[in-house]
Amino acid sequence: MVEIPRLLFLLICIGGQFFGLFLFLKGFFPIKSAIPGRATFYNIPPEPLYENGTAEILQPIPQSADKPPMGSGKMPIKPVYGRLVIMLIDALRADFVLGDAYRKDMPYLRNLIANKETLSFMAKAHPPTVTMPRIKGLTTGTIPGFIDVVLNLNSNELLDDNLISQMHMHGKTILFYGDDTWMRLFPRQFAEADGTTSFFVTDYTEVDNNVTRHINVALENPKWDMLLLHYLGLDHIGHIGGPKSSLVPPKLREMDTIIKRIHQRLLVKDQDRNQPTLFVLCGDHGMSETGSHGGASHQEIETPLVFLSSAFKTKQGSEPQAEPIEQIDLVPTLSLLLGLPIPQNSLGRGITSVLKHSFSLREQMRALQLNCHQLAMVLQENVEAPGTEQGLHHYQHAVRLHHSWLHHTGDTTSTINTDQVAGKAIDLYLKAMAGMKERIASSLTRYDVHAMGCGIIIIWQVLLMLLIGTPTWASHTHTIRGSLPSSLLIGPDCHLMSLVVGCCVVTMVIQVMVCTTAYGESSELLCIGSWRAMVISQVFVFLCGSFCALLSSCILDSRLKNVLFVMEGWTNLDKLLVLGTIIHTLSLLASSFVEEEHQTWYFLTLTLFMTFALMAVVSVEPINRKVKVIVTVVAVCSLCRGLRAWNQTGIKWVNELDIGDWLVRPENRFYLSLIMLSSFCVIYSISLLHKQSLFMRIALLLHLGGVYWYRYSTGAVSLPFSLPSSQKGIYEARLIYLLILIVMGRTIYNHVTILYRKYQKTLSVKGPFHHSEHDFTKAERTALLQDHTMDQYILGIMLMTLLFRPHNSALAAMLVLLQYCIVGILLPWLQLKVWAVTLLHIWMAEVAFSSQGNSISLATIDISAGYIGLESYNAIIAGGLTFLATYSGYLLWILRLMVYITQHYSDRYISAIWESCYTLALSRALPIAVYTILVTIERYHLFVWSVFSPKLLYEASDTYLSIILTLGILCHLLMLHICGYKETLKTL
Repeated sequence: MVEIPRLLFLLICIGGQFFGLFLFLKGFFPIKSAIPGRATFYNIPPEPLYENGTAEILQPIPQSADKPPMGSGKMPIKPVYGRLVIMLIDALRADFVLGDAYRKDMPYLRNLIANKETLSFMAKAHPPTVTMPRIKGLTTGTIPGFIDVVLNLNSNELLDDNLISQMHMHGKTILFYGDDTWMRLFPRQFAEADGTTSFFVTDYTEVDNNVTRHINVALENPKWDMLLLHYLGLDHIGHIGGPKSSLVPPKLREMDTIIKRIHQRLLVKDQDRNQPTLFVLCGDHGMSETGSHGGASHQEIETPLVFLSSAFKTKQGSEPQAEPIEQIDLVPTLSLLLGLPIPQNSLGRGITSVLKHSFSLREQMRALQLNCHQLAMVLQENVEAPGTEQGLHHYQHAVRLHHSWLHHTGDTTSTINTDQVAGKAIDLYLKAMAGMKERIASSLTRYDVHAMGCGIIIIWQVLLMLLIGTPTWASHTHTIRGSLPSSLLIGPDCHLMSLVVGCCVVTMVIQVMVCTTAYGESSELLCIGSWRAMVISQVFVFLCGSFCALLSSCILDSRLKNVLFVMEGWTNLDKLLVLGTIIHTLSLLASSFVEEEHQTWYFLTLTLFMTFALMAVVSVEPINRKVKVIVTVVAVCSLCRGLRAWNQTGIKWVNELDIGDWLVRPENRFYLSLIMLSSFCVIYSISLLHKQSLFMRIALLLHLGGVYWYRYSTGAVSLPFSLPSSQKGIYEARLIYLLILIVMGRTIYNHVTILYRKYQKTLSVKGPFHHSEHDFTKAERTALLQDHTMDQYILGIMLMTLLFRPHNSALAAMLVLLQYCIVGILLPWLQLKVWAVTLLHIWMAEVAFSSQGNSISLATIDISAGYIGLESYNAIIAGGLTFLATYSGYLLWILRLMVYITQHYSDRYISAIWESCYTLALSRALPIAVYTILVTIERYHLFVWSVFSPKLLYEASDTYLSIILTLGILCHLLMLHICGYKETLKTL
C-alpha cells in the first residue's frame, strides 16, 4: 500500500482547489472582445434617396471589409454644436439633481430645469457600477464586463473605438482635468491634462479644488473643442459618511456654483461663435444608502443626465423626461450632434428628444438611419445568421418608409400623409435599434465553457478526495490520544504509479480531442497554441489524471465504504452542524437565498444556540451549571439579535433604517461617542480575563485610546475637552500603526529568540531536528503556544477596532463578548470534537461577516478603511487594508479558534490543528463545488451579473482566504517542530 502523509495530502487538495477555481474564474469572467479599428464615414450607407424614378434602397447587411466602401467619406450630417463641455460628478445620484430632498442644495441648476432651459433625463448605468467600467460605457457605448471590477484598480489604455479617440482622430483639441483614470485609459489624447487619484477617498476637498482652479483659464482659452471635468469629492464623501452625511449638501452647493460659473460664461462666449457650445452634466454611477457603489440597486444605477446650451434660449428645452434612458445612449447622441462617426462597438441609441430638438426632421431620420446601421454592423459581427433577426427586419422596413418619405416630401401632387410616414419610419428605427441592442447584448458574453468545465472537474475531484480522507479523523473524539493515523493508505503500491500515468495519458488524449473540435477551439486559456495555454493545459492534465488515479485506487480498494460509516459515534450536535452546513450549501441554488444569505446563517446559529439551551435543560448537570449555561445562551442570543439589527444587509431590506444609520447622523454624534467609549471599555475588560502579558495589556489600552483619538481627529466622535489633532487624523493613525508594528515585532522577536535557543541546544546534540533531553517541557511548550496564539488574537482585535467604521465599534465589542460566552463558557461544557468546534467557529465567522453590513453586493465593501493613515494612494496598502477590513470579523473568529485549540488540545496539538485545517478546507470545497455548477447552468439567467456573479467573486475570495489561512497554520506547525514539540511532523 502507498502511504500519503496527511500533510502532503492536504497540500495537494488545496493546491488542486486553487488551480481548479482559477480555471473556472478565467472561463466565467472572460475579457470581452471588440471589433478592432475605428469607425469612419467610409463605411456608412447613403441616404435612401429616390433618383431617376428608381428606388435606391440600402441593403441593411453591411458590406465586409474586402468590398469597396459604401460612403463617400464626407460628413453625413452637419454638426449642431461647435464645442463640448462634459462635467462628470462622480457618484452623482439621480435624486441629488432631480429629486425633492436636495432641491435647495443645487438652486441654480434646479431653476434652469424648472424653467425648461435644459434637456434632463434619468440615465441608468449598467452594473458593475464602479468608475472605470462606467467611463468605458460613457465613451465607447458598450456594456463593460463584470471582470472590469478587478481591472478598475489597474486601468490600461482603452483600445476600443470611443468618443475621445474619434475626436482626437478628427483633429479636435481636448482638455481634461480630474480623475487620472481618464489619463490611463486615453494616453496621448489630451492636449492638456491634470489628473488626481480617485482612490484616496479621505480627500474630498483638494481633489476638487485641483479641477476647479483650471476652469477660468480654460473657458477663456478659445483653442479647444472639448473640455472634460471629472469631480471626485462627492464620491469620496459617500465612502466616508454615505449620502446622508452632513458633508453632502455643502458639496452639492459647491458643484452648483461651478455649474453656474461654467454655464453663464459659455452663454457669453457663444454670442461671438457661429455654433453654440453643448454643456453636459452627468454622473458615472450613483451611491447606495451606505455610500458605496458597485452593485445594481436603483440608487447605484440611476444618475442624472442634463444638457445645457445657449441654443435652448431660442429653442426651449423640456421638463425632465419620465422615461429613463441608458447611459450608453450618450455616445451615439454626442457623436451625431458633433458630426463624428459613432464608435463601432457602441450599443447605445440616440436620445430621441435630443435629436428632435437639435435636427430638422430629415436630419433626425438620417441620424437614426446611421445609428441603426452601426448597430446592424455590430449585430453581424456577433450573431450567427443575422439576416433572420427581427430587429434587422424592422430596420429594412424603416429604410423603405424613409425612402418613401424622401420621395413624397415636397411633392404637392402626392396624396400620402408624409408626417404619418415619417412617424412610422422613426418608430421602426427605434424599434429596430432596441431589438438589435438586446440581441447583441445577450450574445456579447462568450464564456470559455471548456475552461469552466475543466475547473469544475478539478474542484469536484478535490471535494471527493477530501471526503475520502474524512474517515481518518471524523469519528474520533478529542479525548483519544494518538488515534489519528499518520498517513492515508491509497491503493496497491505496484499499481498506483501505472494508474497515474494511464489516467494522465487518457486525460491528455481527451484534452487534445476537445481542443481540436470547434467546441474547444474558442478556449483561449487551454487550447490556443501559446506557451501560457500549454503550461496551464499540462498542469490540468497532471492534476486531473492524478486525482482520477487516486480516486480509482480508492474505489478498487473499497475505501469509499468507510465514508458511509463516518457518522458512527457522532452526537446529535455533530449531526446538526454538518446538516446545517449542507443546508446552507443547498440554499445557494436559489437566487433569493443568495441575496439574503445572512438570513440563513442567522437562522442556523439561532437554532444551534436553542439546541444548547435544550441540552442544558435535559442534562443531569447540577442546577447551578444548568443556570449558567442557560443564562449564557440567552446572552448569546441577545448579542446575535444586536448584531442582526446593527447593520441591515442583503438586497431586499438593505435600505431599511438600522442602528448604524441612526448613529452616523451628525445630530447623534454624542451617542456615537458614548457607544464607542463604552465598547472599548467592554473590549478591554474582556481582554483582561484572558491570560496575557503586561506588555500586551498596556499595548491594547494605548491602542484603544489611540483609535478614539484618531476618530476624534476625523470629526466622527467628540470629547468634552479639546485634543491636538492633525488634518484628517493622518498622524494619529500612523502612530497606531506604529504601535501595532511594535507589538508584531515583539511577538516575532520572542519566537525567533526561542527558536534560536532551541536550535543551539539541538545542534549541540545530533542536529537541528533531533529532540533530546534538552527539549522544552510540556508546560513550557504549552505556555509558548498560548502566548503565541493569544498575541495574534489581540493583534486581530487591534486591527478590527481601527479598521471598523466608528459606529461598528459596538459590533466589535459584541463579537468579543460572543467569543467569551461561546468559546469561554459553552464549548468547554459541550466537549465537542475538533472538527465540530471548527465548524461552529466558521458559522460564527460568517455571521460576523454579515453583521458588518457585507453582502453579495460589491457596494457593501468599505473602501474608506483602506486609506486610514494614508496621504496618497498606494494600491498594495489600500487594497490590503480594505481586504482586512472586509474580513476582520471573519478572521477574528479563526484566530479565536486557534486560541481555543491551544488551550484545550495541548496534549495532541498538531493533530488537532491538522484536523481543524482539514475541516476548513472541506467546508470551502463543498459550497464552491456546488456553486460553480449552479452558475454554469444559470450563466444566461437574468440575475447572472447582479446576483450570481458577485456571489461567485465572494465565494472565490472566501476560498482563497481559507487556502492562505491553511498554509499559514501549516507553516506554524513547521515552527513547532523546530521548537521541539514531541508530536513531530512525522505524524503528518
